[in-house]
Amino acid sequence: MRLSPSDPDIATVYRKIQNGRLDLQPDFQRGEVWGKPKKQRLIDSILREWHVPPVHVIEIADTDKQEVLDGQQRLAAIRDFMEGQFPVNGYQEPVEDFLVELEGKLFSELPAKYISRFENFTIRVLTISDYSPEEPGELFFRLNQPTNLTSAEQRNAYFGEARQQVKDISNYMVELGFSRENLGFSNSRMAYDDVVAKFLIALEIGSLQKKVTAGAVTARYREQTGFGEELVSESKRCLSILHKALAEGSFPGKLNKATVYSWLVFIYVSTRSYGDETFVVEFFSYFESLRSNVASGFIELPAWVSPEFVEKMFEVYQDRASSRVADTSSVILRDIIIWMVLAIWGAKFREENFELQSVYRLMIAGSSQGGSVNEEQISRIVRQLNWGKAL
Repeated sequence: MRLSPSDPDIATVYRKIQNGRLDLQPDFQRGEVWGKPKKQRLIDSILREWHVPPVHVIEIADTDKQEVLDGQQRLAAIRDFMEGQFPVNGYQEPVEDFLVELEGKLFSELPAKYISRFENFTIRVLTISDYSPEEPGELFFRLNQPTNLTSAEQRNAYFGEARQQVKDISNYMVELGFSRENLGFSNSRMAYDDVVAKFLIALEIGSLQKKVTAGAVTARYREQTGFGEELVSESKRCLSILHKALAEGSFPGKLNKATVYSWLVFIYVSTRSYGDETFVVEFFSYFESLRSNVASGFIELPAWVSPEFVEKMFEVYQDRASSRVADTSSVILRDIIIWMVLAIWGAKFREENFELQSVYRLMIAGSSQGGSVNEEQISRIVRQLNWGKAL
C-alpha cells in the first residue's frame, strides 16, 4: 500500500466533491453524524487558519475517482457550509472580534476576504493506492481506534468484492423503501450492511447451525473473491418480498436486525420449497397479527392447537429476538417458530413439505400435553429434526 501526500486548497476539494470525483459515501463509516455545533467548530478552526487533521482517500483503480477512508465528517461539514446549510457561530471560545462580526452569516454572505481565506485554506490529503483488499480496512481501524465503531462500520473499509456487493445490496434496500418507518432501525450505523452480510454468509454456508460472527464476516471481507452471483440475486429477491410484506399492513411491533435476518432466511427456504412467493405476504401479515393478538383471542386458531401454546411459543420467539440473538440456538429457535406458525396457518403447506409435517406432529403432541409449551420443548423439537442443518 502506498500513501501519497498532497495539500489541495478547499476550493479544489469542493470541486472534486461536486463533480463526483471524490465520493464522501453517505453510507460509509457512521454516515454523516456530526451535528451543527461540531460542524461549526470545524469551520471556526478553518477561519482562524488553525490546523485540521489530514484526510485519507482511496484511489479507485482504473478510474479518476476517489473515496474517503477517513475524514468524511470534516469534508461533509465543509461541503454543507459552502452550500449554505448552516451559518458561522461567531461566539466559539476563545471569542475573536472578527468572528463575532461573522456571527450568523452563511458562506455566501461572508465578506470577500473571508471567502478567499476559506477557499484557499489547504488540507493535507493522503491518497492510498496499490493496496490489497484488507490494507485500507486495517488503516481505517487504526485511525479510528478511539471511536466507538460498529463491526459493520469497521469492515466497510475493506475494499474487496464482497464488501462492494454487500454495499450494493444495502443501497438496494434503501431504493426499495426500507427505513425506520417500516423497520425498527435505520442504516445510519450500517445496520443493513450487517444483516445483508450475515444473510449472504448463511446462504453460502447452507446451514443455520454454524454461527455467523462479526469475525466471520470480517474474514469473508478479507477474501479476494466475492459472493456468487446467484446468492446476490437471491438476497435481493428475498429483500424485495420482505418489503412487499411490510408494505401490506401496519403492525404494532417493528422488526429488528435479528427478526429481519430470520424472515430473510424463511423467505429464501420457503419460496424454494413451494415455488411461490405470493403466499409470503399473506403469511407475514398472519404471523405478525397473531403475535400481537394471540392473548386477546381475536384470531381464531385450529382446534388442535391451544391459545396458551401459541402465546408461550411467541414468548420464546420474542425473547430470542431481543437477547442472545447472535448465537445459533437463538437463530434456529426463531426460525422453527416461524415454521410452526406456518403449520398452524395452512394445511396445504404441511402436505407439501415433509419437515413441516414433522413439526406439525410434534406440535400436536406438545399442545396435547397440558396445552402449553416452553423453550426446552421447542429445543427438543429442534434436536429431533436436526433443524437448520441445511438451507
